[in-house]
Amino acid sequence: ECLCCFQHIDFVTAIAFHPRDDRYFLSGSLDGKLRLWNIPDKKVALWNEVDGQTKLITAANFCQNGKYAVIGTYDGRCIFYDTEHLKYHTQIHVRSTRGRNKVGRKITGIEPLPGENKILVTSNDSRIRLYDLRDLSLSMKYKGYVNSSSQIKASFSHDFTYLVSGSEDKYVYIWSTYHDLSKFTSVRRDRNDFWEGIKAHNAVVTSAIFAPNPSLMLSLDVQSEKLEGIDKYEDAEVLDSTSTGIVKTDNTEVLLSADFTGAIKVFINKRKTVS
Repeated sequence: ECLCCFQHIDFVTAIAFHPRDDRYFLSGSLDGKLRLWNIPDKKVALWNEVDGQTKLITAANFCQNGKYAVIGTYDGRCIFYDTEHLKYHTQIHVRSTRGRNKVGRKITGIEPLPGENKILVTSNDSRIRLYDLRDLSLSMKYKGYVNSSSQIKASFSHDFTYLVSGSEDKYVYIWSTYHDLSKFTSVRRDRNDFWEGIKAHNAVVTSAIFAPNPSLMLSLDVQSEKLEGIDKYEDAEVLDSTSTGIVKTDNTEVLLSADFTGAIKVFINKRKTVS
């Protein structure tokens, strides 16, 4: 049932619900306007317009549990507004200090890292960056994947241990959110070149996400295997069925990826302990 219809004058590139009050949602558009919509009132509660020559909004989200609305622009800026009045707060110019990426490229994704005052920003310079919102410093830069012209964006796993992204080279890429620095003698603390690539598709991987609750998928998977008379999970340390039938899968992930041709694949990472 359609409750109401909200009209824009140009292409809508991003929408996001307020994390604490789902009467409100944010929309970003190529018309350069950021709008906070009130669903019960069926109207725009607040709006603001991007400054600068390139006003195209290409990504939008909330951070710090709804305290700020943040948008990404075509020229590589992340602009923060206080949600209460949608007034300008601050901005980050997402770019490298030197080299061919010192000119900001299109922001394709913005994801908050809850509890850590950080946001994950994906952009068309084939880089993903984790920024600390306390001082707007760069906490980590992830590389390895290819994203030069697509709307590909990175996101976190259900427990925020990993991040994943599709790629224009037909692979799915996975990084640890923070690498264990104790394993390396000399490594830049703000760079993460350590990734795992999965040759998942035969076309550009346009989207890749971790399942928010992998235990649901795995409990079904275990049940179906038992029905077939196959029980691969004799090692109870990895997948432990409780009396409720729910499977404990603290260290297992489910991954979904989709490509340019419309194919969607599901991957399950079943880790087994080595005896």
